[in-house]
Amino acid sequence: MTQLEVMEFKNLRVLTTHQLAESFATSDKTINRNFQRNQEHYIEGLHYFALTGEVLKQFKASRQNDVSLKFVSTLYLWTEKGAWLHAKSLNNDKAWQAYNMLVDSYYALVNEAKNTINPLSITTQQWKQLESKVEILEKALQEVTLHSGEQIRVRKAVGDRVAQLARNTPGARRALFRSLYSSIKERYQVGSYRDVRQHELQDCLRYIHSWKGGKKANG
Repeated sequence: MTQLEVMEFKNLRVLTTHQLAESFATSDKTINRNFQRNQEHYIEGLHYFALTGEVLKQFKASRQNDVSLKFVSTLYLWTEKGAWLHAKSLNNDKAWQAYNMLVDSYYALVNEAKNTINPLSITTQQWKQLESKVEILEKALQEVTLHSGEQIRVRKAVGDRVAQLARNTPGARRALFRSLYSSIKERYQVGSYRDVRQHELQDCLRYIHSWKGGKKANG
């Protein structure tokens, strides 16, 4: 992964949208669109900071050589946890590679601490901080929704199932599509099949495969 210039805000390491885009081999617009689509999963102060007004002015003053900030009215700074969510949601090889490297490096730190010859060199407070970070990361990953490739798998599964059920009654296809998508939304408590969480994908595909029609068909 490309070496990124380190920036800190409120004692947290952060990256600009442009840095994320360069790292994940995508565009700033793609990063922004991804954030807008999944905004409910991003927590300000945990995954990102949105700088405006005087705070933004002070931040710009501390980075006068960064011309990319000159005309920005709202600056998004992404913490490492926010960067992980972006990498998880983006659908390109560079982003997946970056995501895996970040996660592997993070967990490698925990494992190295556990396997150290002198465990007393890690203070109780440091252990608590490490465990807290792991817990936060795991919770964040539980909320990541399907990326575009996984959404295609769901749509294909829905299409295949509807085709099976409507084999002898082609006129029922439209109603079956509507009913199956409605059942998915109800089962996973989401507004769209796109919002199904990644860790629920396999369960969702099994549900679609066994769906027999009607919202309550499979419980």
